[in-house]
Amino acid sequence: MAAGAQVKDPAFIAQCMRELVASAEEFPIKVEGTKTLPYSAVLVRADHGQIIVKLVRPLPPALAAGALFEMVFAAQDKRFEGRITFAGREGYLQYCFVWPKSLLASDRRLWKRYPIRPREDFQVAAQDSDIPGHGITGPLLNLSLGGLAFRVDRMLRLEDGMPIRPGAHLFERGKVLSLLRIRGLPRGEVLEARGMVVRVAEANSELVVGVQFTGLGEQEKVSLARLLETRERQASQSANALGVGIDPIDWPVGAQAMRAIGESLPDPEAPAAPAAPAGPEEAGLAALAALERRSTRLLVVSPPGEDCERITQLLQGAGYWRFETVPGLFEAHAAWKAAGDEPFRLLLVDLEPSRAEDLEPMGAVRHLEPLLRSFGAIPVAFVTRVPDAMLELMGRPGFGALAQEVGTGLGWVELLAGLLRGPAQ
Repeated sequence: MAAGAQVKDPAFIAQCMRELVASAEEFPIKVEGTKTLPYSAVLVRADHGQIIVKLVRPLPPALAAGALFEMVFAAQDKRFEGRITFAGREGYLQYCFVWPKSLLASDRRLWKRYPIRPREDFQVAAQDSDIPGHGITGPLLNLSLGGLAFRVDRMLRLEDGMPIRPGAHLFERGKVLSLLRIRGLPRGEVLEARGMVVRVAEANSELVVGVQFTGLGEQEKVSLARLLETRERQASQSANALGVGIDPIDWPVGAQAMRAIGESLPDPEAPAAPAAPAGPEEAGLAALAALERRSTRLLVVSPPGEDCERITQLLQGAGYWRFETVPGLFEAHAAWKAAGDEPFRLLLVDLEPSRAEDLEPMGAVRHLEPLLRSFGAIPVAFVTRVPDAMLELMGRPGFGALAQEVGTGLGWVELLAGLLRGPAQ
């Protein structure tokens, strides 16, 4: 069926709707004629000309019955567009629509892509499902509600930290990525999901992999929608400033209209509401936490020099003042054994000296693991000069990765507190 062909066969349309129910695959719907961010929808029931869809975020409460929506979906190994009519609310985040009277064969992508500029420095860390498994990192190139594309800059064998030359043959279509983690998002958020490779391109010594999300939690979906809503707004404002024709219902005018009818997503540019003053209980807990940090003994493994000084400054900035520094793990082991009745509770290991041995940080960690076993179950935080997403794929409880150049995501206070608390029970 060629793109642009129209289908009015009721039996074919009903079959497509049943396929969507059976597959439980997400597809976008949006108010007809707008350019605002679509809603992620899943079809949960289809019968007698009506469909029940479940959304990630609610429709405006004042939305009137009869409002027209556009849907784009995949069925019968093709993509189709159709117009559905809002009929009312069915349950929590579930809504009833009249299904399309006709479908249009389409070459439109299911999800609009939002490009990521290099200076934004969004980084992807991924792990495939193979055993022993590979760690994959690189910059995010574009993002949508349905997936992402990123450039593969590094690949390591997670078992021993050995580098692997990236190649298209390692990313066949359908390959499962058991972990996808995006860092560098606004407000320090980290997006985690699972994915499946849907396309790969290799040209000019660059390897780009397109991934479809296959596992995204409800909170992650809301966070992603909020992020892309911001980008849609910024893109429309830029187009307006340049005099480019845009839909009059689009941002920023669309923002007012959407807020007026109760759009659920908050305005990302709005100032944060002032925090309520802490009560005596909260203030007391904060004081106790600060006191605990000041009294916790830490052991820092770093040769004397600028790196060691920077690490100690960051520790003090995070509220930790009781630490001892030693130049190497052998000296650390001696100090650990001599600690007696007041043991060290955490070990910080500077990985920068390993660069002299031309070891990747992950390779240095694997090299040090036999020595670290002699410290028992003490948690370990590995420190590099710049953030290294690959270290986050180590997959062992009690290990953490920190950087002297504090970026977005978990900082020193949060990560050290998490390691000291231990794994969740």
